[in-house]
Amino acid sequence: MLETDPRIKPEVLLQFAVPYLEAMGCKPRIAVEVAHHLVDAELCGVYSHGIFRLVPYAEKALAGDYNVGAEPFWRHADGGAALVDGDNGLGISAFLLAVDEAVKRAKSSGIAAVGVVNVDHTGRIGDFAARAARAGCLSIIFGGGSRKNWRQVAPYGGAKGVLPTNPYAFAIPADGPDPVVIDFATSSGAGGKVFAAKQAGRDLPEGLCIDANGRPTVNPDDYINGGALLPMAGPKGYGMALVAELLGEALMGQARDGMNWICICIDMNNYRDSTSYKRAAEDCLHELRSCPPAPGFDRVEIPGEREFQMRQKRTALGIPIPPATIEALCNMARKLDIKHELVALLDIR
Repeated sequence: MLETDPRIKPEVLLQFAVPYLEAMGCKPRIAVEVAHHLVDAELCGVYSHGIFRLVPYAEKALAGDYNVGAEPFWRHADGGAALVDGDNGLGISAFLLAVDEAVKRAKSSGIAAVGVVNVDHTGRIGDFAARAARAGCLSIIFGGGSRKNWRQVAPYGGAKGVLPTNPYAFAIPADGPDPVVIDFATSSGAGGKVFAAKQAGRDLPEGLCIDANGRPTVNPDDYINGGALLPMAGPKGYGMALVAELLGEALMGQARDGMNWICICIDMNNYRDSTSYKRAAEDCLHELRSCPPAPGFDRVEIPGEREFQMRQKRTALGIPIPPATIEALCNMARKLDIKHELVALLDIR
């Protein structure tokens, strides 16, 4: 995304996205939850999990690749652990259910773990981790188990894709209303960055991908045509991806299309009262922010701060969306037979 791209107000994107998702076949509640999640990703500057996702969502729905009308439900794993089953639908609503239940259980027993299975795309997991942290919990979320469907990432030293992007997110309360949030794929970048770049007609950053012959590339088509993402930080990202893959498949079973996940919440009050914790966190974070910036940097940032600040800015000024992405959204909306006046919200031609 470029700051010079056309800016669209977040409420306009929501007015477009909710009926779009309903036209795909989503239940009204699911459509609202998914739309808000995608627009919030755009507000935070995480375009790889933003509004462009509506196009592949619809393409997969029209192809019958997932249960677009699904609603998540509770069940138990073979060993008795709590699972939210997404019924092979979009995973955002399933995650909201799982995180809220994990927080509730952690507040009761100190620590809780809830699994999420049989879901398609789950969106930006850092948002779910932050939701738990705002409720006073340390949260850890990671997932995998779909390598048979998503061979996206080359293992360290490998020349072809074997593993999914298997993301992790951590969030912990900080010294203000917004928590410290770390959200990353175990690949050098999210797979959505490739498709967002292709849709926008732009190159990839260097160091993200290799082509089908194992050579570095910045062309999104090279990834799509048999290439692979590289692991984050070499062997470190590869090792973390492997652990997540074993959890997702060996522990929870082969994922249908998306990943299988675990959400762990720990009630912070079990270790220290909130006043003492906040004072210590404030001291730590102040020291980090006071560190002199290295050449090329304006300041030292705390993980999550950039997204929170971007949300404030884009809420006021609008969200930059590439013209090619707007065109793709409008074309798919017409294919879904969405009324013309709604398409006109985004159609800037």
